[in-house]
Amino acid sequence: MGLFKRNPWARRTKEHYLDIIAMTVSGMAAEQLFLGGWDDGSSGGAGSDLHEATKTAIALERSFGMGQKLASYGPIDDRIASEIKSLDASLMAQVDTILRSQLDRAMMILERHREACLRLADELAERGELSGREVFDALDEDDGGDVLRFVRGP
Repeated sequence: MGLFKRNPWARRTKEHYLDIIAMTVSGMAAEQLFLGGWDDGSSGGAGSDLHEATKTAIALERSFGMGQKLASYGPIDDRIASEIKSLDASLMAQVDTILRSQLDRAMMILERHREACLRLADELAERGELSGREVFDALDEDDGGDVLRFVRGP
């Protein structure tokens, strides 16, 4: 599982949360792109990448007033997310649309950086970890664009 450090004082716009969702499902995107499908490790139960991305999308739609409705249900934890899913019929269709668009976005970014991803995966498998600088350097060989914006900000 990859860890991404977030600046706690960064301005958190809708685009910020969409970036977070795309980053969160990027492991699934990589599995789809490079292995032909993902397994239940990234898309399984509580704590999985898909579960966390789903909670973020629910918060975007129903907590932060950045979705199709302005009303807020307040902070979203696992219990509240579960309750909202059963009480708000239109929510899951909106959440699914967000998740699918960000999964597609992550796959397009990974495809654009395919060679760098393959080199990084080989290095990671060999050494067990990579520094942020090594990842930046590999991506700088390609066009960094969206990938670097996730880490450095707009």
